[in-house]
Amino acid sequence: MRTIGTAAFVGALAGCGSAQPDMLITVDNVSAADWTISAEILSPPSFQAIVQVWADTSFELTGDGSAITIISYNPSYDTTLGNAFVSNGPTATFIGNANSFFGIPDSSNPLFVLDFTYAGGFEELELQLVGQNSALFDNFGGSIDAYQFADGSPGNLTWDVQYIPAPATLALALAPITLIASRRRRK
Repeated sequence: MRTIGTAAFVGALAGCGSAQPDMLITVDNVSAADWTISAEILSPPSFQAIVQVWADTSFELTGDGSAITIISYNPSYDTTLGNAFVSNGPTATFIGNANSFFGIPDSSNPLFVLDFTYAGGFEELELQLVGQNSALFDNFGGSIDAYQFADGSPGNLTWDVQYIPAPATLALALAPITLIASRRRRK
């Protein structure tokens, strides 16, 4: 089930909650065809000095067949090992490695990951991790923990994706709930 940004709406759709993930990836439809992706670490280890929430970053975005174009991304994914890989189209791919030894990790939380454009349907948009995805917790020697290993198997850290529609889309989605609530008040 798709998670939507308003807590009351999430509760209405999801029913009972699940355990808190270590990282929450937010795919936010800021306006019209403009989108942004951010990641927030929800369960940081207590020892960290520098945190890269999503160091090895590898995912695909798919939708309803409309073009998806990555227009900018966090510069920490460009290192002396090479720049991040970006592929656009009906399926967009992003692969970045914010290696602290060859670049500058971003300790922002939430972390800006990238901006993209997509004019297709909100309900069809999906972010899927592919390949190695890990977090870097750097405390004089560092520690790398995996969300997902290169072979696609789960790592020791958990993650979830939250999709936030544009304000107009959210208003349309909430309209039936508002209508039901107003009908109940009249009785």
